[in-house]
Amino acid sequence: MSDAREHVIETFQEEHRQTRDKCLELSDAIEAGDLDRAEELVHEIDVAAGPHFQYEEDALYPALITFFGEQKVKELVAEHDEAIEAAETLADLTSQDVLSKAETQEALRALPNIMVHVSDCDGLTVYLEKADDEVFEDIKRSMEAANEQGLTLTEYDETVRPSPEEIVA
Repeated sequence: MSDAREHVIETFQEEHRQTRDKCLELSDAIEAGDLDRAEELVHEIDVAAGPHFQYEEDALYPALITFFGEQKVKELVAEHDEAIEAAETLADLTSQDVLSKAETQEALRALPNIMVHVSDCDGLTVYLEKADDEVFEDIKRSMEAANEQGLTLTEYDETVRPSPEEIVA
């Protein structure tokens, strides 16, 4: 296994594990009414997900077209849209001093839109492992550039995020 291949797969999976853990902790904090902790976790997810989504859309998703076709990759981008919307909803709700019962339920309904990305996307590594070493070099470069740029998910979505058509081009 090439160094880039190993690095990309390990990093990709570890980022998903960290997001999974933050989402589960966020769910507990929301249910407990601990909005200070919930707000911290939403911020941590926003910070971590920005570079992750950026390199996925820049290099990883285009590499998956070979396996799944353009339509499936557009569906993956649509899952990102849902996760971004959920993160925005959670940021709005957890910034309050207290949540009503309805707002608590709204937050708990939004959270799975982030969590489903973790499970669905992590399974892509089974196919990605079959890609050429050059693909992994491209993904690694994109990963490093996105991490260096350090945009939060919100910043990425509002500034440099390409359209679905640009991702599959």
